[in-house]
Amino acid sequence: MKIVFRNFDDSCYEQVCDFLIELSKDDRKHINWNWARWEWMFFHPEFNRDLKNKIGLWYHADELVAIATYDHYFGEAFFATKQGFEELEKDILEYAIATFSNEGGLGIAVNDNDTHTVNLLRSHNFVKHDQSENILELSLENVSLEGTISEDITLKNIDIKNDLYKLHHMLWQAFDNEGPVPVEDITMSKQKEMLSATHLNPFLHVVAENEDGEYVAYCGLWYSPKTDYVYVEPVCTIPEYRHKGLGQAVVMEALKRGRSLGAEKAYVISDSHFYKSLGFQQHSHYTFYWHNS
Repeated sequence: MKIVFRNFDDSCYEQVCDFLIELSKDDRKHINWNWARWEWMFFHPEFNRDLKNKIGLWYHADELVAIATYDHYFGEAFFATKQGFEELEKDILEYAIATFSNEGGLGIAVNDNDTHTVNLLRSHNFVKHDQSENILELSLENVSLEGTISEDITLKNIDIKNDLYKLHHMLWQAFDNEGPVPVEDITMSKQKEMLSATHLNPFLHVVAENEDGEYVAYCGLWYSPKTDYVYVEPVCTIPEYRHKGLGQAVVMEALKRGRSLGAEKAYVISDSHFYKSLGFQQHSHYTFYWHNS
């Protein structure tokens, strides 16, 4: 079996998306690293694009069969192989350790039921850490996706061309940043980059707008017709509009739209009561293992 290694460049972007879609098509032990998480990360303002050529890709007969990537910046990583190529895992893990470790070492999140990968990590001196990720799942088939909001609030999808500043102002406040909203060219360029994500569908990115035309809550939803699920990221509300049901309203409206496009399930990385109150249930839990280089 001849395997060819290459480093990532932008021409490989869609191949990585398709690889991650295929990876979770039947077995969802890697659903925490689905294609939408990859896209959200890749276009996020905090993603260190200067390092992207360090992402490792392994091919068999021009088919992408394995990947090792960092998460936003060095210090955390993800690696996986397609079924039938597990013999590559040792080399891929060693590549990840050598390439993606920072001064604190390297952390990798593993599905708690994936004893094979846990044993592989332990054989390379990884130790269990208290950091974790939790995945909640919602079946959209039998869930009521209707909600009520006050008359002075309108639910609408974002207008990518015209909403850059409005969305940026909302996100700055909703994530509890202090001080004036930064609007210098570098910051706004990064925000524009985030809205340029390859598969971002504005129809699924729902905002709550008040009577003054300000955005006060937001739910981002990611969907590919190659899958049967949507991925929720992010959800937020500005402080003065919290506890009014707007978070629920934007999430449910986005999920309703996702279902209309063919999605059957929704996933979110969270253990929050907020999502559980909407009907999300426990799907899987991931524990980080840490390698101190």
